[in-house]
Amino acid sequence: MSPGHSTNATQTYQFTFTDTNGFQDISVANILVNSAIDGRQACYVAFVPSTSSVLLVDDAGDAGGPYSGMVLPSSGSVSNSQCTINGAGSSVSGTGNTLTLTLAITFNPIFAGNQIFFLAARNNNGQNSNWQAVGSIAVP
Repeated sequence: MSPGHSTNATQTYQFTFTDTNGFQDISVANILVNSAIDGRQACYVAFVPSTSSVLLVDDAGDAGGPYSGMVLPSSGSVSNSQCTINGAGSSVSGTGNTLTLTLAITFNPIFAGNQIFFLAARNNNGQNSNWQAVGSIAVP
């Protein structure tokens, strides 16, 4: 991910996911921002490459939904109490084995403090990368 650390409430982040069978084999790419691997009261995003859908999990953190969603490219946004994902400035591209997701994220003041970016991906066969800590933010 880039940048690997930020202190800005509003920042555009680039997330890179790879699959040896090609980026088309990624069925979902997850981004979880919280102080621990816990979807509750988090900025928890699922990206579905086959539909270019950005799904933001609600405050309860249930990975099964409900979600706020949008399809990239978009001029809209999705929000929960912790963050807003803005369509303007967000994009997705895939080439070879690499999926690159760019998200314009604004963290809300209620989410202040040190937060960790955790990423995970699942392929079309159901294999999961498991969560990996890849960056951090000090939300002002």
